[in-house]
Amino acid sequence: MGGSSKKQTVGYRYRMGLHLVLCQGPVDAVQEIQMGDRTAWGDADRAPLSSGHGLTTLSINKPTLFGGDEREGGVVGNIDVLPGGPGQGRNDYLMSRLGSAIPAFRGVLSLVARKILFAANNPYIKPWAVRVRRFTAGWNDYPWMEWNAEVRVWDDNQGREISVGMNPAHILVQCLTDPHWGMGYPQDSIGWSFWNAAWALSDEGFGLNLIWTRQQPIESFISQVIDHIGGILYTDPEQGTFELKLLRDDYWIDSLPQLGPDEIVRLERFERAQWGELPNELTVVYTDWQTGSDTTVTVENLAAIQLQGGVINQRRDYPGVNYGPLAARLALRDLRALGSPLARMSLTVAPDTLERAPLPGDVFLLNWPRLGIDQMVVRVTGIDTGTLGSSEWRIEAMEDVFGLDNAVLAPPPPIIDEPTLEPLPPALVLAVEIPYWELARTLSRAELDYLTDTDAALGALAAVGGAGQLNWQLATGASASDIASVASEDYAPLLTIDVALPASEAVAVGVPVTAISQPERLTVGDYAYLVDASGAIAEAVAVLAFDAADATIDLARGVLDTTPQAHASGTRLIGVGEWLAYEGAERAPGESVFVGAIPRTSTDQGDPVLATNGQPMVLTGRQALPYPPGRIRLNGQTKPVVVGGDLTVAWAHRDRTQQTAYLVQQDEGDIGPELGVTYTLRIRNRSNVLVRTETGLLGTTYLWTAAVAALDAGALGDRITVEISAERDGLSSWQPQVRVMDRAGYGLRWGQYWGGV
Repeated sequence: MGGSSKKQTVGYRYRMGLHLVLCQGPVDAVQEIQMGDRTAWGDADRAPLSSGHGLTTLSINKPTLFGGDEREGGVVGNIDVLPGGPGQGRNDYLMSRLGSAIPAFRGVLSLVARKILFAANNPYIKPWAVRVRRFTAGWNDYPWMEWNAEVRVWDDNQGREISVGMNPAHILVQCLTDPHWGMGYPQDSIGWSFWNAAWALSDEGFGLNLIWTRQQPIESFISQVIDHIGGILYTDPEQGTFELKLLRDDYWIDSLPQLGPDEIVRLERFERAQWGELPNELTVVYTDWQTGSDTTVTVENLAAIQLQGGVINQRRDYPGVNYGPLAARLALRDLRALGSPLARMSLTVAPDTLERAPLPGDVFLLNWPRLGIDQMVVRVTGIDTGTLGSSEWRIEAMEDVFGLDNAVLAPPPPIIDEPTLEPLPPALVLAVEIPYWELARTLSRAELDYLTDTDAALGALAAVGGAGQLNWQLATGASASDIASVASEDYAPLLTIDVALPASEAVAVGVPVTAISQPERLTVGDYAYLVDASGAIAEAVAVLAFDAADATIDLARGVLDTTPQAHASGTRLIGVGEWLAYEGAERAPGESVFVGAIPRTSTDQGDPVLATNGQPMVLTGRQALPYPPGRIRLNGQTKPVVVGGDLTVAWAHRDRTQQTAYLVQQDEGDIGPELGVTYTLRIRNRSNVLVRTETGLLGTTYLWTAAVAALDAGALGDRITVEISAERDGLSSWQPQVRVMDRAGYGLRWGQYWGGV
């Protein structure tokens, strides 16, 4: 029998067309293309392909890159490099596949694979990696910064390039000024200190290779660059320009200004870390230039290891560093700074006593005999100049690591026994269920999204009870006898309102007050609580103005989730500001918790003082409750004395999730409403009997006609109370809006009303 040969299929080759958008364009060069961790294009012996001028096509001929046809094939074909310039046209290959209605993809660097062979016997695409370089491209007419943008390191023995990176000063300039992806500041906002810093970093061989993705804010990326180089970025208060200060050993001790008791108003904080808290071994994680993978370098302080009796390691990540010797230098830099017990301090100075206003990064000599300091080299880390025209500035500073060898300490003063200071009970302890406003300003976005309607948070405020008190501790517990300390906080300002306040949504202007304790801590623009006789929150008010000399205050009534209430003369007002102590525990609505404050002095600690007159606080889940409506109008009036005929009740929406940027006043228009919110309106007669309830209201008005009112027994011709609250998922507002008025009945002449008790 005859036979015939038949071809057999022993494998398949796979081809594809592909469009890869890599990054913001333009760039200086495309250097290498890897597929499956193997170089498909960009051999070491050939020049990198420039992508700066028009379309370029590169040819790849690596049929055995993955083992040839016997294994997983290789890569063969042409790839177009689209640099993304302003004159770039549409790619012909993409048009042949997708049609002519495609963009030119300007402004980004992209690659177009023209149906290349990418594998055999395996249809899966191997991961691609592309190495690009950008130093001078895209400077947006800022030519002087193109100089020394590249920082290159060469092997002196072989004359080959072993590291290259971008000058960090140039990175910062582009982040601040680039109009497309940067912060968009004008170029004249960049001070000449950047020029000096750029040359210094170039001399140090300090080049960085960093990728910024928009998954992190550009401010965080700038901080990352600053952290790499060891510097401070600040705004010059006189010129208004951005300035870059490198923290280096670049000063002469004899030329430094001195700050002592004549210039320093008060030294508020002076502390050193203990030796047991300091690292004696430091590991820097950096990026290898050739492989792109993480590599580490570790340095040790052997003397400190012996002193501390073991290794205390700390890790620092510098992903922008790709050169081992530079990573080692940074490791030594950080170990010296982090492993030394450097002093940190806060001090207040009178600027008119200084020869020159200090700037962040400046170095000065501290002289403070009370601490036995005759000469200490200190560097400014931050400055708070206060309000306009303030006579005092607050300076945050720390001992400079480069000046440790020049510190001069005076002999210690004789030891004097400090007298015991008696802890005094606080003048007020206010238990506070933390509102949504506070949580939204302190929690991260992820933590805030994690909150549910069954979560509750607890805190407290306390006002100092006398002189010599240091601070206080928040204490909580299930009973009054077993409360325990959970947090420490400073005392809040306390005042009393010296006139009666009506339940009005109008701003209270020029309200006379009496300062009880620390009125200087009251912050205009923040909020405070008015406290009722039981020691509980009655109303939250915004502090619009405070005149300490005239002892008057302006208040916006019923902010956050509260509504305007009537208050007697002598009602206490306690500021919130930064003085609210958080318990930090997860609690649920319905829990009953005793809340107290433990007063502390520098030498002693007192007994707990309970809030709410010694009664437990029952949590309501305040943070989840919908805000009550605002801008209440009755027949178009804020608070009519008497109404007759039909009654139109109008209000404005509120939304707790949107009211986190500022304190919304009662008279403002619609905000929201919060998703799922409806309104419930109740009307009561003089005897507080409920005569009408309307639920599920979605709009912002309700009409109570005279005819309907006549059917509501006991409502016609009598005093009535209107209550409006917001409802969501079975939850009701923490406080409802309440308005009381007289209603004229039939048979009375217009303008008359029943005014009896």
